[in-house]
Amino acid sequence: MKTVLFALILASGLWAHAQVTLNIPSESTYESGKSLCQKTYASLIAHEKGFYVRVPVDYSRPERGMTEVYSYFHRGFDPSKDTMIYFTGGPGQTSHWGLFRNPMPYNVLIMEHRGVGCSRPDTRAMFLDPSYYSSENVARDAEVVRQHLMINQWTVYGISYGTVPATMYASLFPQHTRAAILEGVVYDGGLQLWDAPHRRKLLQKMLNSLSPVLMAKLESISTVHGIPDTWLSRQARTQLMYNDGVKKLKERLELLGDEKKFKEFLTELRKSYEPITYTPHILFAANDIAYLMISCQELGFANPEVSIEDSFVAGKLVPKTAEADSVKQCARLRAKGDKIYHAENYPVKVPVTYFQGSDDGATAAPEGVRHYKNVPAGFKQMAILVRGGHNPNLELILYENPQQMQIFDYAFKGLPIPKVLYTEMKKTSGHFWAYTSN
Repeated sequence: MKTVLFALILASGLWAHAQVTLNIPSESTYESGKSLCQKTYASLIAHEKGFYVRVPVDYSRPERGMTEVYSYFHRGFDPSKDTMIYFTGGPGQTSHWGLFRNPMPYNVLIMEHRGVGCSRPDTRAMFLDPSYYSSENVARDAEVVRQHLMINQWTVYGISYGTVPATMYASLFPQHTRAAILEGVVYDGGLQLWDAPHRRKLLQKMLNSLSPVLMAKLESISTVHGIPDTWLSRQARTQLMYNDGVKKLKERLELLGDEKKFKEFLTELRKSYEPITYTPHILFAANDIAYLMISCQELGFANPEVSIEDSFVAGKLVPKTAEADSVKQCARLRAKGDKIYHAENYPVKVPVTYFQGSDDGATAAPEGVRHYKNVPAGFKQMAILVRGGHNPNLELILYENPQQMQIFDYAFKGLPIPKVLYTEMKKTSGHFWAYTSN
């Protein structure tokens, strides 16, 4: 179970990390990625046998010099196997949790995005330069890594924010892309990425099915016990990362009719709003600077109208606009929201497979459908897991579902997925994928 949890944390991002504490290092405390990973924490990642590749700081301005990005092959490299590159989520998620629990029939390269963990630049000035960060830079860095490895063609796989550089890579370098796999898809950096009315509708439907007595008790959490009215939104953001998230959240809420469990729940909620009293490990937690640089510039986080959480008031979920502090964080980093990502600017000609959860609380299913309709210019196929969460495909693979592993292999090769596999899965495990293709 821990492996599953870690992989889902690795893959997730966006809504799950919307609330961040900005920690800007001083000149004396700043440490480059190479120093972190070859000296300070070398023993923690020695098993990865990672390597560095020099890439341009700015692909449009060679005079700005070079920086380095870190990569490693999850479970090593076998020259007889085909290769896949995995783009981590976040933005700002580190790469050191690995990815798949068991060996896969191909090489899996994980590249730590520039500015994150082992890929932090040499200087603090570069680390805090907004122009250093862009999703297209990440995609182009991956191409330099491919050239370094002398791999002719590989499959690109992105989850959550990772679908952004994965889309860009497949669009910019089709001759070197066998296929693209996109899971928990980001379509653009507009308000709907955060606001996600689809998510609110799912949760409201669940709330409307609860008894009036329980609803009154839930409302008392804020009105009587003084806990911020965003508590339900925060609970949902975690639960809806997983398959059957809405059902499990409802089951948990229904337990609160028991007074002892209700009191325990109140204690848990209060703790969730307390300031973090520890420093997250830089190699095993989302990196706040990289998160904000991309989120502010490309994903609409600098927009004061963005709705990051919902308030639960009088039995209804209503959007709560970004707090002034969120906008101030972007301003403090000089990260303007003037490079908003739009997937349709990166048409993809190679085969694309989409895995999407119908109940995904981070990247709502309608956004994945928009990507499917508007971005691919060649073969495309989409599978939506009914009641699925943010990483519906990866979660099933981690639980070693045999049909899902076969399905993923077809996606890896860019081939049409036989519908019989979905039929078999529904019979054997009850998981139902709604499938379509062109």
